[in-house]
Amino acid sequence: MRPVSKVIFIVVCSILCIKNVVAQPFSYIYIQGDKTTSFYVKMEGKMQPRYGKNHCIISELPAGKINIEILFQQNAFPTEKFTLDVPENGSRGFLLNKQGELFALYDLQQKNYIMPQSEIVK
Repeated sequence: MRPVSKVIFIVVCSILCIKNVVAQPFSYIYIQGDKTTSFYVKMEGKMQPRYGKNHCIISELPAGKINIEILFQQNAFPTEKFTLDVPENGSRGFLLNKQGELFALYDLQQKNYIMPQSEIVK
């Protein structure tokens, strides 16, 4: 191959690779709690990274339903389980609020509460 052909080939391959990476259809979910209640998030049985005591971002999610568990620091409260709908190529934001004896997620987009479940839906 001539040098010019090599350069054109490399540029075309690079563009195709970048296009595939950018086109990944991922979404994310953001959960924020109050300033006094520290929590962790477990998704599908796997602990999610925690970057702060009262918020969590779960990224690179495919569209569809996910099962999460909200665990509280030092087991201050019982674990709460939720099934959430992940939008296609978008995001959803939630506020974790205490509702009586339970914690619920307030959906910032749909403006309603999602109450916890007693069992995770498989």
